[in-house]
Amino acid sequence: SSGINAEYGGDEARLVINGEDQGETAKLSFPIGAVSYVLCEGEPWQRVKLPKPRQAFQSYARYPINQLGVGDVITFTGKHRPGLSATSANINIDDHNRILHVAIRPASSVIVLNTMSGGGWMSEIRAPIPQEMVNCGQFDMFVMVNEDALDIEFSPDGDNGNVFLQMSMPHRLPYNKATEIQFVDFNDDFWCELELQDGSLFSKELTH
Repeated sequence: SSGINAEYGGDEARLVINGEDQGETAKLSFPIGAVSYVLCEGEPWQRVKLPKPRQAFQSYARYPINQLGVGDVITFTGKHRPGLSATSANINIDDHNRILHVAIRPASSVIVLNTMSGGGWMSEIRAPIPQEMVNCGQFDMFVMVNEDALDIEFSPDGDNGNVFLQMSMPHRLPYNKATEIQFVDFNDDFWCELELQDGSLFSKELTH
């Protein structure tokens, strides 16, 4: 099967198949915001994924999520803050059971993964903060649900083929019981965007 995307920028649309730009563009003769439906003709089409509305992001808010399954990806975008003691992003069942806790500690130059079960922390998995993360400023953190673990990749925002750190958290709690994303960012200046596995996008650009 093929993944065919129509990507829009300004007054042009371009065709992308399986992630490869086909070099074909078309001028739009109407405002893209006026589109109200998609029509697919013929048998090859099996599924259509439409963009979700962009919503305002607040790093002290909680974001409900649908049930996670193998193959799902959640994308976190942050801005590295040298000297910050700690900030974290969490995938929770509830306040006492955290499937994934990602603590980024710039002052200590370390990233820590952990799980909380019944209110108690389990064993940590640590990695030093790479210099690439410091240099790029804004970065993406991808959390991918696989059969045996949650795999985490860090890359510069907008250059996701350049992965500078990979980590993995074996499943310690059932990932399909996750109910929310929670951030701990007291200064509200580290995390700036969240994209859920269903395409819902929360961006700080819309907050103010």
